[in-house]
Amino acid sequence: MIHLKEIEESDIELIRRWPAYQGDMDQLDYALRQGGWIDELGSRKGAAIYGALDGDELIGFSILAMTGDLEAEFRIALRADRTGQGLGEEISYLTLRRGFEGMGLSRIHLIVRKNNGRGRALYRRLRFADTGECQKDIRGKSVDFLMMDIDAEGFARYRKETGASRKPRRALVVIDVQNDYSEGKLPIAFPPVEGSLTNIGAAMDDAKKAGIPIVAIQNLAPEGAAFLATGSHGAELHETVASRGWDHYIRKNLPSAFVGTDLEKWLRADDIDTITVIGYMTHNCVLSTVIYAMHLGFGVELLSDAAGSVAYANRAGRAGAEEIHRVVTVVMQSRFAAVMTTAEWKEILASGQPPERDTIIGSYKRALEPA
Repeated sequence: MIHLKEIEESDIELIRRWPAYQGDMDQLDYALRQGGWIDELGSRKGAAIYGALDGDELIGFSILAMTGDLEAEFRIALRADRTGQGLGEEISYLTLRRGFEGMGLSRIHLIVRKNNGRGRALYRRLRFADTGECQKDIRGKSVDFLMMDIDAEGFARYRKETGASRKPRRALVVIDVQNDYSEGKLPIAFPPVEGSLTNIGAAMDDAKKAGIPIVAIQNLAPEGAAFLATGSHGAELHETVASRGWDHYIRKNLPSAFVGTDLEKWLRADDIDTITVIGYMTHNCVLSTVIYAMHLGFGVELLSDAAGSVAYANRAGRAGAEEIHRVVTVVMQSRFAAVMTTAEWKEILASGQPPERDTIIGSYKRALEPA
């Protein structure tokens, strides 16, 4: 799955070393080089430059450069060996989404070479409209361009008309996989923490292979707190997560990963509509995040063997870790999430089939049937 990230200096250096374009695209080659698009447009105030990644691999970039109040110019370039594979529409869509919904733009415009039939067709599919023609000097040659633009309403129509055919765009949200839950002050008891850590690592590996962006969440309590105290070893992300890396990092201090963070904004900017949740604890931060996500309109998946619980006893009663984990996952499957194992999730990613979801009334009626 293609996703965008804010471009880094190392990405720019890599782009400038990409192989040259061939054939009728050679006029575009200057865009990749020193003094090209990134230098030309990136210097504008408010310009946004995104790297387009297929998994961990940088395959293109896009630019939104401000041209006036709530208006920007759009550019996109793919690495030469990734052109002609249908990736331009996905990268363009994600960039336009960031422009209209993330930056609040009202209009986005571009120019495309008149002899670039594939490019013209792409932008017309995206609902860009022709607005005129112009000429530009490219490497000492006068090149004819078509001018096009799209407004927020046109983009909304495109989304509505194509939404039914779009596959789920997932992000893997890794919640609070920190040392205190494995070897510290609140060790996960069920499923056994060694097994859940193995499955957390497997899910992250599967996500990377599928090009699914990973969000790492870290819960930090004040210094001197009973657990997850800022600055302590117990608060550090477990090696299972730290060694694999992530696409976005969030620090929080409340159960839900959405409260007081930029998680919702980040997900929507990349057109994520489904989150797959793993981590700790099933009945606390995982549960809170799952319910909050459902209320925000996201599709939610929970990998039950990549999460875990501890036992509780208080004035309300006593419950073992296995009971808490089992009951909470049953409740989440009834309304809030599609609950499955890590192995089942891997199969779903491979097959493209939707996971099984349930309803409150369906779960209730099933409970009345003989065991």
